[in-house]
Amino acid sequence: MNPITLSFKPALRKASLAVAGAALLAAGGAQAQAVAANVAVPFYTAGDFMRGAYRFWYAPQATAFAEQAGGLPTAISAVCDAGADSAAAKLDQARERWKATALAWDRLSGVQVGPMVQRRSNRQIDFTPTRPELIKRAIQTAPQDATAMESIGTPAKGLPALEWLLWSPPAIAPATPACRYAVQVAADIQREADALAKAFGELAARPPGQSEESNGPAMSELVNQWTGALERLRWAEMEKPRMSGAAQGGRNAVPYARSASGQTAARWAAQWQALRTLGASQASEAPRPGTGLAPIETYLRGLGRNEPADLLAQSVGKADKTLQNLSPTNRAGITAAGRSLADLKKLTEAEIAPALEVSIGFSDADGD
Repeated sequence: MNPITLSFKPALRKASLAVAGAALLAAGGAQAQAVAANVAVPFYTAGDFMRGAYRFWYAPQATAFAEQAGGLPTAISAVCDAGADSAAAKLDQARERWKATALAWDRLSGVQVGPMVQRRSNRQIDFTPTRPELIKRAIQTAPQDATAMESIGTPAKGLPALEWLLWSPPAIAPATPACRYAVQVAADIQREADALAKAFGELAARPPGQSEESNGPAMSELVNQWTGALERLRWAEMEKPRMSGAAQGGRNAVPYARSASGQTAARWAAQWQALRTLGASQASEAPRPGTGLAPIETYLRGLGRNEPADLLAQSVGKADKTLQNLSPTNRAGITAAGRSLADLKKLTEAEIAPALEVSIGFSDADGD
């Protein structure tokens, strides 16, 4: 997602304790956990909210992505250097490394904030749709290093381009220009992953009070991007390909992302994991400021806004049920999931954002 236009009004500053009485969503679609009626939720500032998000979600996810991406160039190089007897096995290993890297990215980028927006990381790492002709043209230029890769357009780089090289016949083979180009694509992904891990690590390490004035807009950005990500998952990832006949492979079909590698359902699940984790509580107790992630629901309760928090928890729980074990071939399931995501987005715009005194702006995730 590109940067969005948004405005922020200071959140309520009344230092109160709110009694949590709603059912909170448990992780992984399990039974929801309920906070006891006499358990108080601490008041969170916008700074507390963002520090929790950086330290307990974004920094760990960025580190995981960098770790997986760090093994990509080696895995691809092993294919290029393989003998005839080991080429197939090395290709399988490279594919598995790609899958792990893509899933780590999908979790991190499920809700894009801060460095990802500023660096336009999504365009660099996950440009879609894949442009095979541009990839073929880039192979012919034979870039040898990071400087040469800077002259290659983003449609010919990133995870989708590498997916095409690994899965689309003929897949990369030892001692070929396509294989050598794949190594450079993998290295390019690794560099961006390392930059994101560093940037989010620095944000997570900031002590309380440092750059406190920037946390209000950052919180507003997160709520906006969370809302936009709901629409991106609903429309761009699910409904638009379904309506175009992607599963049937029609001539004008818009393909599902990750279809070549068979990782579409896993991508949806990873993106939803980010939305669910940042949106609704998955714990039986609210964390003290600075000790854990306080999602949007818990932040609302800390402000004394239990009614919209209840609605948010219920709507996230409903969406979670429709998104469990979903696949591109389940058209009815996609329709139901899309409806629940649309309902959640409407609730956020009508109830959640006003309760937080955040103005929802337009982002390119809204689609058309």
